[in-house]
Amino acid sequence: MRRLFWILAALFTGIAAHSGFVLLVPQLKLNHAIARVSAATGPNRFFMLPADDQLRLFPSYPPMSVMGACAFDVSQGPVELSANLPPGFWTLTIFDSTGNVLFTVNDAQSGTGSFTVNLARAPSLIEMLKASGSDEPSDLTGWKVSTAETTGLAVIWQPAVDAAELPSRSQSLAQSLCRRSPKPA
Repeated sequence: MRRLFWILAALFTGIAAHSGFVLLVPQLKLNHAIARVSAATGPNRFFMLPADDQLRLFPSYPPMSVMGACAFDVSQGPVELSANLPPGFWTLTIFDSTGNVLFTVNDAQSGTGSFTVNLARAPSLIEMLKASGSDEPSDLTGWKVSTAETTGLAVIWQPAVDAAELPSRSQSLAQSLCRRSPKPA
């Protein structure tokens, strides 16, 4: 009987250790990667991803493309991501700090290359119950994305047909803006 107890204890300990590893390590790696690529600019600033970081973070994307990103932090208030992209294919994907995709859109779905995404912290259950009516601002333009996590990464990707397009696509993408939303009056 004692031997069965230790076999079961070892089995459950192994399952618990494996589950913890599988659940925690990807999140820790993503948080580390976000901190590393955004170290120079800090949170809530748009930056261009260098080719080696593109390959490291998104190995399935074609190497001949440009990527810009914003490591956002909504703990102090909403964040705006604005872009005015030239005609052509592009995608915007917003990840939370655990790697979950919160929002994704491409040029065909949006119908425009000029957009603003408002990122905000999702209200807790108690905050939702306390809220009265519609608290949405009526002058909101663009899309609104709410996240339970306070940090994450928004990535805009544009492929290039040939190497000659890379500089112009990089230049137009670099004009994108990521910042804390101005306080409403």
